[in-house]
Amino acid sequence: MSIFVVQRKLPGVTKDQLSGAGARAKSCADELCQEGQDVRWLRSFYLPETEETHCYFEGPDAATIEELNRRAQIPFVAIREVVEMTPDSV
Repeated sequence: MSIFVVQRKLPGVTKDQLSGAGARAKSCADELCQEGQDVRWLRSFYLPETEETHCYFEGPDAATIEELNRRAQIPFVAIREVVEMTPDSV
């Protein structure tokens, strides 16, 4: 499994809208899993100063992550595979 970051530009987004988007992402990930796609939403970070959101997903490929975000109707700028590093991994 790979990890992907979904980069978003969400000018004027409210806390309620962010929560709603998170609920849709979670629901769509569950839906895709029921369809046999191994995908999961890991976490998201919102940067208020730049109105950007970085959402991290685990899945087999970028196409699956794109499908999840399209189903959830959450706009995005880019989807990119990342290399994860943690304090324990270095």
